[in-house]
Amino acid sequence: MAKIVFVVPYPEMQSIVETTFREEPGEDWQLHIELVIGVRDIGGQRDFAADVVVARGVTAVALRQMFPDTPVVDLPVSGYDILRAVKECQRRFAARRIGIVGARDMIYGAEGVCEILEDVELVVAEVKDEGDAEPIIRQLRDQGVEVIIGGVMSTDIAKSLGINSLFIQTGKEAIYQALREAKRVAVVRRQEQERGEQFRAILEYSAQGVIAVDDTGTISLANKAAMELADLPGEVLGLSAEQLLPELGLHRVLASGRAELGEIETVNGQQIAVNRVPITIREKPVGAVATFQPVVDIQELEGKIRRQLHKHGLVARFAFRDILGSSPAIRRAIEVAREFSRVDSNVLIVGETGVGKELFAQSIHNASRRGKGPFVAVNCAALSENLLESELFGYAEGAFTGALKGGKMGLFELAHGGTLFLDEISEISPKLQGRLLRVLQEREIMRLGDNKVIPVDARIIAATNRDLQKFMESGQFRQDLYYRVDVLRLTLPSLHERREDIVPLMGHFLQLYYSRHRRNLRLLSADARRLLEQYSWPGNIRELRNIAERLVVLTTGTEIGGEDVRRVLGQPAEPAARRAEPPITRPEGPEPVDDANQQTILKVLAEENYHYGRAAVRLGMSRVTLWRRLQKK
Repeated sequence: MAKIVFVVPYPEMQSIVETTFREEPGEDWQLHIELVIGVRDIGGQRDFAADVVVARGVTAVALRQMFPDTPVVDLPVSGYDILRAVKECQRRFAARRIGIVGARDMIYGAEGVCEILEDVELVVAEVKDEGDAEPIIRQLRDQGVEVIIGGVMSTDIAKSLGINSLFIQTGKEAIYQALREAKRVAVVRRQEQERGEQFRAILEYSAQGVIAVDDTGTISLANKAAMELADLPGEVLGLSAEQLLPELGLHRVLASGRAELGEIETVNGQQIAVNRVPITIREKPVGAVATFQPVVDIQELEGKIRRQLHKHGLVARFAFRDILGSSPAIRRAIEVAREFSRVDSNVLIVGETGVGKELFAQSIHNASRRGKGPFVAVNCAALSENLLESELFGYAEGAFTGALKGGKMGLFELAHGGTLFLDEISEISPKLQGRLLRVLQEREIMRLGDNKVIPVDARIIAATNRDLQKFMESGQFRQDLYYRVDVLRLTLPSLHERREDIVPLMGHFLQLYYSRHRRNLRLLSADARRLLEQYSWPGNIRELRNIAERLVVLTTGTEIGGEDVRRVLGQPAEPAARRAEPPITRPEGPEPVDDANQQTILKVLAEENYHYGRAAVRLGMSRVTLWRRLQKK
């Protein structure tokens, strides 16, 4: 809501102002009226804080001097007001020589009145400030002026000098025009304030540094970002940009009048990208502006944009904490992988199908300095040669029939600043092996059907279940590519090499699928655990996970027994005679526990996701004792 302060010089005007304002008040306007009789009455506790002030004569002049930041609209004294006052003087004083004294806006209307009045002589005198009034009125008295017409100050001085005086009252039409002008000024001022605030916010909160100079190369504007990026002193306005920051090259733009965009310069020890453009009026440079930001910020922004445009499949979801197992083999693999995550070299992960190669690749990525960047995975065996080539390197518009309009970004570009995981790299054709080698050597790619080179920065983690060295020796895999890929090698153990992890892993997946299928948890019997540990697991973790879900769906008893495991593994049932044999009596070892204690052990073990170490700690026994007691059932 805009506030208008209307200064009235006499009480009777207040009601006229209020009436005029009410005729078209508007919802966004607030009127505040101040009665000011003479310039000396401006002080005190008066409230002149407003969007615009309306005042008359010398009072308006004084308010402009006292409040330079607040616009003051003059309340004019119209020719009608002057004419009414002159007629009143003739009627009241029968005056023939009348002086009109006041500020410029007050006497402006008197000049036209002089031309139409023949029976009276009007003498007009302008008062520029309060100190001029008394000498001017004395001079008019000496010149034979009989009556002084003016404002409060002029008429008061005339009375003190013994001269008749008449106060000029402002008519409603002048008040109406003043209110309209005040509203217009307030609207314009509010718009200017909004634009100024927008301009200030853009400058101060822009990530780019902004420096502007005038036609002499003197700095006229510098925002906060520019001060910080260029490490400038506290006050730079008025200084020469060429002496302070010659790297920005603003003097060249002023001289040539041509813009220079996307230039790379070194300022304050860091590389920055600079745009410099001239400010021209009628094709003549009157200044120049430079905007700049660190190159590293642009690279980070580029990575964010790429991730935003291609969200799906570009995030590594797993970390080292998600890798299950406590066997020495898997622990050693995790330790080696952690070491690999601390460097940026390419990694080759070797292991049988289903051992979790992508799980380790994602964990290495998330633990590395590239963890905030994209993780892009592709199975090289799942795509044809042509399709894999277009996926890896992208293509330009019109590169082939069916190409998307505008082209397509390749996986190397998507992985910029992050990691590209090439699963089953041994299946890449010799042609693509050559293109892949060039990318690893030059760190740049060229889209299919394009002639532009695009720099990329992506770490390569490759995986295979084949013997790449034999492939290389037989000519199926390029030797130079092999040594580019196999910089750091991580060999993952198969499940039959970490048998102590089989039961805990099975317990974890059983709990997962029982919860997912909303079924009551069933525990593994000792016979079931023995069979699981004895199985060879050619499909490794992937097969174990499938077997776990199959057991959840197919088992109907109170526990998962040996027959259930045999059935889902496709093994023959145990002979009845063997099942009827009495248990072998062991001469040594702890006494068998009762069923209640056995149930307690199984419950604790399930709660600990079949982690024998944590379960043993909770039960107050060693791992060996826990294992033996479970074998007694």
